[in-house]
Amino acid sequence: MEQKGSMKTFEKEQDGGNQQIKEVSWAASVTGRRLSRPIQRPSQTLDRTYISLKGLVTAQMFSKGLKERAAAKLAAKRGVLSSMRKPVTIIHEQVPVGCSQPGERFPNSRAFQLLQHFLNTRLDRVTYDPSSASQLVQEFSEEIRTLVHTVCPARYKLVCMVALGQKTGHEGVTLASRCLWDVHSDTCVSYTYQSPKLYCTVSLFAVYSE
Repeated sequence: MEQKGSMKTFEKEQDGGNQQIKEVSWAASVTGRRLSRPIQRPSQTLDRTYISLKGLVTAQMFSKGLKERAAAKLAAKRGVLSSMRKPVTIIHEQVPVGCSQPGERFPNSRAFQLLQHFLNTRLDRVTYDPSSASQLVQEFSEEIRTLVHTVCPARYKLVCMVALGQKTGHEGVTLASRCLWDVHSDTCVSYTYQSPKLYCTVSLFAVYSE
């Protein structure tokens, strides 16, 4: 399909200083296409903006509703599972027949504090002397047993072992002990004091006797 049209323009000609206006007409043909694009009206643009904002608000409300329903279902499911769980029964330690059952247990933490304070106080600024080490160990053992007896419950017997040695280099010492006792009533407390010149390890055994 071919459309033809005519348009008129005006050209200026200059002849010896006199200007003449000449009318020029020409024809334009358009084959199968338009000369210019259609211009959108402002009202159409506003309508599209309003529709897009409305759709955005609707989508947000829809997603919020989905989240609330999912949270409600999860809460209900958790409530059902918690109701289906069986209550946990706490079983106390079963003491075998024939084992000792003291009315009051030995205070391990308090005994440890007493050992720590005693050794830190007595061995401060003390140097190792081989000639007096044996006597010092016996005195420490008696004094520690007397000190711990102040917080020891009735029917407990205390056995105290003290090891005192000199530190001269990078050598190490390992102390070990074995005994046969009742795990439900008997216990042991140990503390080691170290200084640049000596070390002292105290092991206190508390044995319950009926």
